[in-house]
Amino acid sequence: MITLRHSLKTIFIIMIGAGIAFFVTSQRNSKINLPLLSASLPAVITPFDKAPEEFVMDSPEGSKTLTLQKQENKNSTSYSLFVSLKSSEQEQQIFKKESTDSATLSIPYNTWSPSTTYVFLKEKKSTGNDYLVFQSSGSLFPNNLPYLSVQKLFKEKVPNYVIEDVTGWADLTLLIINTKLIGEDKKVSFWFDIPSQSFIPLGTYFK
Repeated sequence: MITLRHSLKTIFIIMIGAGIAFFVTSQRNSKINLPLLSASLPAVITPFDKAPEEFVMDSPEGSKTLTLQKQENKNSTSYSLFVSLKSSEQEQQIFKKESTDSATLSIPYNTWSPSTTYVFLKEKKSTGNDYLVFQSSGSLFPNNLPYLSVQKLFKEKVPNYVIEDVTGWADLTLLIINTKLIGEDKKVSFWFDIPSQSFIPLGTYFK
């Protein structure tokens, strides 16, 4: 009986030893093979763009929504502008721009005209700010322009003044432009009439 028990114990120890030897050998083989496998498959790093940011502004009466989507890529930043109708949940892209410089677009608080016909964005650039006026329907302006550059038009038509700010809407088609006389402290507000693309000087300065 003792001999049988001793034999079983011996067999059990041998089996454990064989199992340990097999495990150690397999681990050594896997360690030897891993560098060869890695060397045959070059590492590929896939760049992931940042998630897009969205900036939203509802029209005063709540019928439309303006959405500015900003997507930062590796070497550029793209902006997409959408107008949606809350009644039908339809969304229309009215503008898209890809920029490789430091210029940024933002939605001003008073972006919507009272009639919701127009919206405007503020563009910050290293050379100064610009203000871009769009038709909320996505329609083009004369000469197939997707938007009106307030800064460009103002420099052409009122060269003695510089724009300090565009504060919002005075009427259905009138933007309030605050300006300063070049070389002096005199400040003057203008109305920018969208349909005629003209600037009307005012007697009152709107702070």
